[in-house]
Amino acid sequence: MIKVAIKRAASDDLEAMLRLYKEAARWIYEAKGLRQWSEDSFTMEYLEKFISEKEVFVAYLQGELAGCFSVEWDDEPLWGAQFHTDAGYVHRLAVSRSFKGQGIGGQMLAWSEAYIRSRGKAWMRLDCMAENPSLNAFYVSQGLSLCGRYDAEGWSAHLYEKKL
Repeated sequence: MIKVAIKRAASDDLEAMLRLYKEAARWIYEAKGLRQWSEDSFTMEYLEKFISEKEVFVAYLQGELAGCFSVEWDDEPLWGAQFHTDAGYVHRLAVSRSFKGQGIGGQMLAWSEAYIRSRGKAWMRLDCMAENPSLNAFYVSQGLSLCGRYDAEGWSAHLYEKKL
């Protein structure tokens, strides 16, 4: 397996991030029938705000953007009574279809674990669409445990965590 290079996202990553997120949103809908992400919601303005307000990271492989994600420290609305501050919350994890099956998602999660641990936190948490069995299975295969469910109007998310 070729190791990805992960760094903090910067303005020169935005165009590649825009392509990746739009590709991911389109693929999730076409392949899975899920409206997890709206292709139209990913704009340059959205991504500029995303990288300026959040800790967003990009993973490069052989000079190409292979994936991106954020690590956040507050996700109280989604986690409700289960929320605590001893965790880092991984969001918007996406892998380019060009790099499917090459272990990129697992490498980004492993990097996130180390990053969260380096910030003195004991847990890595994330959520994903409850209606996406393959993604749920992937997170379980990466050592995360299902610990809850969030139900909203028209969609549900499974809540996962891993003790670091």
